Amino acid sequence: MSKLPAVRPTMIDRVVMHFAPAKGLQRLKARALLANAGHGYDGASRTGRFMKRWVPLGGSADADTLPDLPTLRARSRDLVRNEPIATGAIATRVTNVVGEGLCLQASIDHEVLGITEEQADAYERENEREWQVFCRTADLSGVQHLDELAALCERSAAESGDTFVFRRYKKRAGDVYGTKLQLIEADRVCNPKGLKDGKLATGGRLAGGLKFDDDGMPVSANVLNRHPGNITLAEPRDWQEIPFRTRDGRQTAIHLFERLRPEQTRGVPYLAPIIEHLHKLGKYSDAEVSAAVVSAMYTLIIETPQDEDGAPIAGEKSDDLNDNEVSLGVGAAISLAPGEKASFANPSRPNPQFDAFYTAFLRQIGVALELPFELLIKHFTASYSASRAALEMAWQFFRRRRASLARNFYHVVYSWMMEEAVASGRLDRPGFFDDPVIREAWLGAEWIGPSRASLNPYQEAQADALDIETGVKTREQVCMERTGGEVEKKISQLGKEQRMRDEAGLGAPAASSGSQPQQQNGNSAANEPDADDAGDAEDETQPAKKGARTA
Repeated sequence: MSKLPAVRPTMIDRVVMHFAPAKGLQRLKARALLANAGHGYDGASRTGRFMKRWVPLGGSADADTLPDLPTLRARSRDLVRNEPIATGAIATRVTNVVGEGLCLQASIDHEVLGITEEQADAYERENEREWQVFCRTADLSGVQHLDELAALCERSAAESGDTFVFRRYKKRAGDVYGTKLQLIEADRVCNPKGLKDGKLATGGRLAGGLKFDDDGMPVSANVLNRHPGNITLAEPRDWQEIPFRTRDGRQTAIHLFERLRPEQTRGVPYLAPIIEHLHKLGKYSDAEVSAAVVSAMYTLIIETPQDEDGAPIAGEKSDDLNDNEVSLGVGAAISLAPGEKASFANPSRPNPQFDAFYTAFLRQIGVALELPFELLIKHFTASYSASRAALEMAWQFFRRRRASLARNFYHVVYSWMMEEAVASGRLDRPGFFDDPVIREAWLGAEWIGPSRASLNPYQEAQADALDIETGVKTREQVCMERTGGEVEKKISQLGKEQRMRDEAGLGAPAASSGSQPQQQNGNSAANEPDADDAGDAEDETQPAKKGARTA
């Protein structure tokens, strides 16, 4: 509930209150209402003690972002290089979103194309084979596989806020495909020298190195010929304007970033909201470690009177010590000059409150990064249900990021490969260039990434079996969510293994009795505490049972 601000009575108010107290109170109430007029929310108050000095600027998305981007990028990269928490957060994101790469599972729309399912299956296998060939030579620099480029894109977008991928054509000796990908770091896309953000005389708008049309659609990027921070190159700075689309509207560039506000033109680093927190936490951690080292080194301090020079302290000297320092040997005894006193530096470390404070700080950081505390530090010490809930929450974030990468990177690159394959005659796909609907039917695909981490595989397998039995899920969905791979290949492999068993006279494998396998400690995995178990309500901070696996 909003409270009226306190107002001081004027001289007239005091006179009125002296002769007519009720009228005087009404005057004060009216003035208080006027002071708080137009502020239905306490958060908009300009009179509170803690609110009156809080006057943030209400700038546009670009006004609040573009001027700070160079500093945010530099600090974000420095944290990733030198702070373990930042390094681990980025690595966790890349590992769970991309992992070893997203696998193509072609899914041609046979109904739109007017072909049978069997024909569609044959076409899908051809597409997947050609994709594997293309991925090996997709990097313009010839260094990385396409899946490694995808991981680099995700990492670069997280560290710098965004990254750019441009389509190039260079068919080297031995290459099957000439389509190549060139990755450009965010810093290289910037305004040409002398130009500022705003309207252009030739039409459109310039912002953050990108040119936009009147509808706000990106038209081209101004790319610097070298990284602005590369001081080893003596060549002059020069910009090249690279279009995002061809004249017939086909995409030739990819801008990977997460738009947080309407009309935002460039991305913000993943660590931007917590850069200051991570920096201070790193300094605090370093100070605690240094204090613990000082305590362990048994440092001796010699106090000398100000009016006396004092004799040199006996001890070993070395180049890595200052003039007023010496190294004490094992069991060494030194003599002090008259008036000098020896005292020991005792920083009282390790600090018993360090872990509690550090942990509380990391919980706040995890909230900002959408990484639960357990996953952020890779340490699952809470109850089974709490750890499982943490993984489920993190999975929602990873799945959203993976879907974005699949739509904006993998699918676009896949369309580039198919364009060259059809145009060169390697693949026969009737109507591919004639109708956008037919084109998308040929390009239908699912992108399978790393499976979700599991704390209790047996329990989840039982749930999947029940979902398949009731028709809630298909085997293909289970493969995509839990184990990865393609269900067709697994069925084919199962058939091959069964034929081998028949030839060896082993027959079909024995059916599972459904009994729960026992763990080494004698506990049944089926008895692991679940989210609905009453045991979790008693103490959520108890460690998970030994039978539960950690991711």
